[in-house]
Amino acid sequence: MIQIVTKKRELDHVEDMICNVVNQKKLLFQTVLMDSWYATKRLMALIDNLEKNYYCPLKINRARR
Repeated sequence: MIQIVTKKRELDHVEDMICNVVNQKKLLFQTVLMDSWYATKRLMALIDNLEKNYYCPLKINRARR
C-alpha cells in the first residue's frame, strides 16, 4: 500500500479552520484577532469576503505606501 502525504502550509491550515468554523460548525462570530505572522493579503481577503472584521498588527512589509 502506498500512502501519499501532502504537506500544507500553516497558512493553508488556518484558512481551512476559518472556513470550517463558518461553513460547517456555523459558529457565530464577527471578529478575528490574529498575530502579525498571519496578516497576509490572502488571509485578510478571505476574512473580509466572509464579512468578518479582523484585527492584527501589520509588519512593515505589509503596509501600503
